[in-house]
Amino acid sequence: MEATAAQKVKTIEVRVNFPLSTRSPYHHKDHENETIGSVRAAAMEHFRVHEEPGSEYYLTDDGHDDQRLPDSETVGQAAGEKHELALTLVKDLVQG
Repeated sequence: MEATAAQKVKTIEVRVNFPLSTRSPYHHKDHENETIGSVRAAAMEHFRVHEEPGSEYYLTDDGHDDQRLPDSETVGQAAGEKHELALTLVKDLVQG
């Protein structure tokens, strides 16, 4: 059976916490095919942080032992059958 344009794309309620910020969590409804990288970029904008030399930002999955999520993974892959996804934005210092 072929997919049709009439089939509804699943939306997932995404929440991102950033422990280093006093701002409220980032909340957004994303389509299942949205990438984790685009969610990370939007969350970083919300928390007013930017990529900088000597540090790295990434998202972890609160529901899977804080597993690091690759930017190329989709929200749908990370959520699985769930309709919500709780993530944490992490800042790692990179020693060079």
